[in-house]
Amino acid sequence: MRISQIIIENFKAFRGKHVFDIKNNLIFLVGENNTGKTTLFEAVNFVKSGLPDKKKVSDLKNKFATDDEHIVCTIKFIGNIKEVITNFSEPKYEPYVFEEERNEVILVQRSSEDKTIIQNGKTKQLSVKTVTIWNPATSQFENPSGVDTVIGSLFEAQFIWADTDPADVSDFGSTKICGRLLNGAIGNFFEGDQWQKFSKVHHETFHGDGTGDSLSKRTEAVEGRIKTILLEQYGDVGIKFNFSLPEPSAFYKAGDIQVNDGVETKLEEKGTGLQRAIAIAMIQVYAQNLTIHPTDVDKTKPLFFFIDEPEICLHPRAQKQLIDAMVLVSKTQQIFISTHSPYLLKTFDSTSHDLFSFERGADSVKATPSCQMKLFGWSPSWGEINYIAYGLATVEFHDELYGALHERFISSAPDVTEADRRSRIDNFDLEILAGGNTAKQTIPWSRLRGGVQQIPFNVTLTTFIRNEMHHPESSQTYASTESDLKKSIECMINILKNP
Repeated sequence: MRISQIIIENFKAFRGKHVFDIKNNLIFLVGENNTGKTTLFEAVNFVKSGLPDKKKVSDLKNKFATDDEHIVCTIKFIGNIKEVITNFSEPKYEPYVFEEERNEVILVQRSSEDKTIIQNGKTKQLSVKTVTIWNPATSQFENPSGVDTVIGSLFEAQFIWADTDPADVSDFGSTKICGRLLNGAIGNFFEGDQWQKFSKVHHETFHGDGTGDSLSKRTEAVEGRIKTILLEQYGDVGIKFNFSLPEPSAFYKAGDIQVNDGVETKLEEKGTGLQRAIAIAMIQVYAQNLTIHPTDVDKTKPLFFFIDEPEICLHPRAQKQLIDAMVLVSKTQQIFISTHSPYLLKTFDSTSHDLFSFERGADSVKATPSCQMKLFGWSPSWGEINYIAYGLATVEFHDELYGALHERFISSAPDVTEADRRSRIDNFDLEILAGGNTAKQTIPWSRLRGGVQQIPFNVTLTTFIRNEMHHPESSQTYASTESDLKKSIECMINILKNP
């Protein structure tokens, strides 16, 4: 089961309706700061948990939205929903699971609009406090009784924010990353001899054997006085305080994480940097466990990861190790990553990953999916992503553009002889680049042959930069600038788009 679509309307930086179609399990969100990447995570959390503490609807609504425009956030889940989330097999929830292209589908939504609907013949009030689910039979979002708990079991998410909440990291619950690691480590401990010994000691301590001291023995007097009053006022009723052995999970859920970075304290007392580092380390251990016990994941409900800038405080090699772990986890779980890191983006594979490039407009942010980046047959490349998302002109992107134009030029007459083809290569700079380059062939380039600098000849800015990159041993009278690099890239993009 996975998320296949997220729809955001008038939520914070997003004005109007924005649809994110998601095909894969590893999703990259790229773009400059304040362009809506983290807001996508917040929208998902809004559907799951409602308004954050001390926040009002007006705090989350796009400031350009009109009074009759509302915040609406919707998530579409597809997959084997009834098998994974057993609550959806209950008769009263079955109408909300429908089929689409042989997949089970449910739509979950939260809206800021206060409205009244007719549900099962009765009026029902909906507001931002109610999470709703689509009923295809009535063509409306509804709030059947108990659905909040059911959706909570469907929607098990691990958020790692830039300002991580330590409670999210150290939560030992079975649906969280830490709890899953503990469950995996504990194994069959609660079936072993040590637990049996503890159970026996617990019984002797709380209930005794009738001869020695015990908690039950000490409470007998209180039980007797309560029974006497009940006998007088109500009737003959027995009462006994029972100190049964807690469920095994209660023991480690009550635990906490102690961290020693020179001073041993609870994790919640450490800085956010260390908290994030531990959370991210847990994800990597989780990935390692998947390789050791690959079948175990089928026995657990899906866990969705939303990780905000995981590269913070990590050196390049550590970032490489981290993304390798995330790729591994994404084979079975969905991971959404907001990132600025070129080391993480180099892993992007358009055939098995999704990527959205965010940019800010006048009244709303905009997200462009990678499938719309089509400069090359292999788009989007690392250089292309960096240029579109950050306006970052790189020599790698320049090389890709030059190579794509060059190949198109020499392939435009496939029937010519090899000699003619070489001639066409010699004319590439003049016929193609000079034709679309405002600088024309005005920059002198001098080849180095046998250690001897040759007589310079004029080339376009684009060819000069290409030669400068590939032949740094050659001494030139001109050195290109970052502005030149961007100008040359723009020139080649224009030629590619307008042949």
